[in-house]
Amino acid sequence: MHNYKYTKEDFNILNSYKNLSESLGKYLGENVEIVIYSFENEESSIFFIVNEYLQNRKIGDIISDKDKNILNELLNNGLSYKNNFIESVIGECQKINYSIIRNADEIPIAMIVISWYFDISLINTLKIFIPESMNNDIKDNKNSKSEDIILDTIKKVISSVDKDEVGPSVYNKTIIKKLFSQGIFEFKEAVQLVSNYLNISHHTVYLHLRSIKKTKKSN
Repeated sequence: MHNYKYTKEDFNILNSYKNLSESLGKYLGENVEIVIYSFENEESSIFFIVNEYLQNRKIGDIISDKDKNILNELLNNGLSYKNNFIESVIGECQKINYSIIRNADEIPIAMIVISWYFDISLINTLKIFIPESMNNDIKDNKNSKSEDIILDTIKKVISSVDKDEVGPSVYNKTIIKKLFSQGIFEFKEAVQLVSNYLNISHHTVYLHLRSIKKTKKSN
């Protein structure tokens, strides 16, 4: 479908999806990447993108091989959309929706891809759906619900680390690094719960966190 020549109507449709993508990006938050692929130029496929930093992509970039394969699958089978759930070898998860955009003549003119990255920050995801006035109360809340969230996340992270067969010398640090990336330590009680679960001192947890933050700043 690449090298398709757009009409004025086609551009109007794409611009309407651009506006919708901006709105969805504000609604769904920084864990979600939204990409609109143009069919006009294969060498400059990305017509618009929201939260481009998630995959370090920008407007004008070429379509990724993964998305191109899905696009061909949809077009070859006459499908309008497809949902995928992807888990990487390091346990990072994405829920992705691919949808074909058609004009009034039912001609495919673009594809919109919405990718939800579950492992970036649990807290950031929760904040999007909670009024700002409630955020401080939630951070300070030490009820069982927050503990359940932390403990459930710890178990999932440990499971993913165990699958990767991480060496004992970096085992705890790898777990803490993954928990940090998911925003778990924004809960005040997280350090104590993590230290108890891993059977290490809270000083050790803080030591790993300082090392992780230092490495992140240097990058």
